[in-house]
Amino acid sequence: MKLSPSIRGRTLLEMMVTVLLVGIVGLVLYSILYTSIVLGAKNTAVNFSHQQARVAMMDMIQDLHSSVSLPALANSTGVPYASPAPTNAEGIAFQKWSSGPHQVKNNANSGQNQITLNLTTGALNPTPVAGQHLIVPAYEVEADITAVSGSSGSFTMTLANIYGPALTPPVTYPVSTLPVTIAGTGSTAGDVICFVTDRCSYTVANSTLTWNWKGYQRTAGNDITNAVPFNTPLTPAGALYYRFVAAINLSTSDLAYSNRGYKSANILLNGQVPMKARLTTYQ
Repeated sequence: MKLSPSIRGRTLLEMMVTVLLVGIVGLVLYSILYTSIVLGAKNTAVNFSHQQARVAMMDMIQDLHSSVSLPALANSTGVPYASPAPTNAEGIAFQKWSSGPHQVKNNANSGQNQITLNLTTGALNPTPVAGQHLIVPAYEVEADITAVSGSSGSFTMTLANIYGPALTPPVTYPVSTLPVTIAGTGSTAGDVICFVTDRCSYTVANSTLTWNWKGYQRTAGNDITNAVPFNTPLTPAGALYYRFVAAINLSTSDLAYSNRGYKSANILLNGQVPMKARLTTYQ
């Protein structure tokens, strides 16, 4: 019996062509799907690393911008380097306003290591404590506070590591006693005010970025790949660029995170922090 053309079976050639076309279409679809998965995995890895670096960078920029001192490059424990400091450093130390202005109550004579204040009190003016830093701008005097006593109307601070103005003959700072007399209330110098600040720092050690403040430490970022991310901007002549207080180059890579075999990528964030205000002369 002869079959009609409408019910005749497919030839071998037609079957091979059909299989080939289906295979090509399937390969193209698989390639598109695989590429999408790979790009998604890479983007997830990058974003995972980028997130903590971006948050850490924003924290540092806000703190440095609100500092009242020129930041100083520091070692991994937050101690500023002596001059000349290295070009890049593991940490950066700076001062933030804590309280003041406070009024100098009694004359603090040259050669003594204590000063008595009439404190400005209130929610935004916490009582000074040992470990903070005292600044008397009118006399260019700065010192560490080692002990406190008395009430807000007659508050006595014991000072150490005292810095002061240029004198003749020259004085090598820091010294243990006041190099000049600071006039108190009622003197011909008028009211003399002072401020109290906190020393703070950001440091990198063992791939961890740490925020240090009054003995308190907080992890600001993990898996930091550049061990010396801080520097102070310089002018073409090599002097400190006073328009900016610091430059930060921060990169992270979380080696413990994996997405389809892709590790979190190195992310480099860099920026210069503009100067907001300056209260201190010495670090």
